[in-house]
Amino acid sequence: MNIKVGDTLVYPPHGAVTVTDLRTRPFKDCQTKFVQFRAHHDGLMIELPLGNAETVGVRKAISKKGVKEVFAILKAKVPEDQENWSRRFKANQEKINSGDIYKVSEVVRDLSLRALGRGSSAGEKHQLEQAMRILCSEIALAEKTDNESAREMIEAVFGPVDATA
Repeated sequence: MNIKVGDTLVYPPHGAVTVTDLRTRPFKDCQTKFVQFRAHHDGLMIELPLGNAETVGVRKAISKKGVKEVFAILKAKVPEDQENWSRRFKANQEKINSGDIYKVSEVVRDLSLRALGRGSSAGEKHQLEQAMRILCSEIALAEKTDNESAREMIEAVFGPVDATA
């Protein structure tokens, strides 16, 4: 992947990021090129070796077609899961950590429906907010809008979901 300063990309654990710097510096006895990102949602600065960027999931944002696929996932009806809390939590965390925006969409859908139904545990509320932040960030990037507007688009599917309550 060709990365340059000013590019807006997706870094899965943090959502949309902007490349703020590329520099070469010594690392483990050799000169290594590093890329620095600023996360859109909180301004967090992230630096990693450029050679590791694709390995950790740095990628271009989804397209408009990808946004349609995300909303198809959000609107899909799914059978009630019968897994216990700890297995469900672990499976959702694996989906979030995968960097796959479609899997993150599944987490948002499943936990939003659970929150609107019989309620969620504190851990699931935190997971929902984490997944929602990542999803909003990428939809905002793909739709060239802000995170609040992206969240409104998602909440139009379920109604407002307060993951912090």
